[in-house]
Amino acid sequence: MSLKPKIFLNRGADLIERRNGGGRLVILGLPFFLVGLFVTQIPFGFIPVELEARPLVMAILWPLGPLFAGAGFILMFSRSGLAINRRTCVAIQWWGLLIPMKKKTYSLDSFTKVRIELRTGDKNSPDVFIISLTNTSAQSLFYIADLFDYHKALTAAEDLAQFMGKPLENLVVDLQQVEPGV
Repeated sequence: MSLKPKIFLNRGADLIERRNGGGRLVILGLPFFLVGLFVTQIPFGFIPVELEARPLVMAILWPLGPLFAGAGFILMFSRSGLAINRRTCVAIQWWGLLIPMKKKTYSLDSFTKVRIELRTGDKNSPDVFIISLTNTSAQSLFYIADLFDYHKALTAAEDLAQFMGKPLENLVVDLQQVEPGV
C-alpha cells in the first residue's frame, strides 16, 4: 500500500483520469432537493398549509421550490473529469450530469511543462496550490487541479510531470514556510 496521495486514477499504462463530483456532494445536495420538492408542492395545494398572507407567501414559495430542487439536483448529479492519454497525446475535459455531456479535447503537444503555483487567499479563503499545464510562452494555461495541501499538490504535480515526460516548474516562492498539512 502506497502512502503517496493519489489524485489521479490509473486507467492503464498510458491513461490517467481525475474525476470530480458525487460522493459527499450527493449528501450535501439531497436536503436541498427534498426541501425544494416539498416547497414546490405547497403552492399547488398538494400539501395543505394555513397562511394568513397566502398570496404573498405563495408568490415567494412558487419560485423558491424549483430553485432549491434544481440546486440540489445539480449538486447531487453533476460530474466533471479530465482524462490524459499520452499514447494519443490528448487531454479530454468533460462535464455532465451522471454521464459526460460536453467534452473538450486538447493536444498535449502544445504544452511544454507542468506548473505548480500558489494562489494566496485572503482572511476568508485558504491558500490554494494550482496544478496546470503551460506552453513555452506561458500564455496558455490548462487547469488540472487545485489542492489545499502543498505536499499533496507537489506530489501530484511530480506524478503528472513524470507521467507526461514534461519538466516541472515550481512557482511556490518560499518552500521553507510551507509546513506539512498546511
